[in-house]
Amino acid sequence: MDIHSFFEEASSLYSVQDLISEHTNMIFILESPHKEEIKSGVPLAGLSGRSMAKELFEVEETLPMGKLLKQYINENKKTVFGIVNVCPFPLQGTAFPDQTFVNRYSGEIKVAEAVRTSSMKVFKDESRAEFDQLLLHHFESRLTTLLTENTLIVPCGRFAEKYVNKLTNKESLTIIEGVPHPSYHSWSRDRYQEVINKVREEGKKRTS
Repeated sequence: MDIHSFFEEASSLYSVQDLISEHTNMIFILESPHKEEIKSGVPLAGLSGRSMAKELFEVEETLPMGKLLKQYINENKKTVFGIVNVCPFPLQGTAFPDQTFVNRYSGEIKVAEAVRTSSMKVFKDESRAEFDQLLLHHFESRLTTLLTENTLIVPCGRFAEKYVNKLTNKESLTIIEGVPHPSYHSWSRDRYQEVINKVREEGKKRTS
């Protein structure tokens, strides 16, 4: 078991870059990329991204959130939104496109999958604890470079919220809590309308 080598190699081969522009001051934090994101090289490129963009911008037809932001950035259109994954590479074995890589690191991928689905804040298992700390350090070092004094952080889902809560500078951040992951049309469900409205209003306020 070599957690460190797995983390380094997965980061180098299968990372999906964060989507940030010079105008970004509202960052959505997501868990990790999956098949569609690896294929397109953009975060939130699949169904979850489409569902998120539809609810955020209140439109029926739209590109997925990641592809939309990428288009804006490529065309030098101003957007206040950004996307950062806690983990830049997949946390599920099925999302890696290379079976040889999956076979070589099958044990390490099981560790990553266990960390992904666990609600534990501290891991007793040595391998999981090592992966958790590598992940936190990598996430914190990327996010810290992107923050300005008025950046709003929006963790989407329990995993993202867990790692935002672990940040050493958490107390100094402005955060909207309780936002679900945009999968399975959760952003359109009644139970989340209050918090999604809050996200929408912040977006409008910062865009205007």
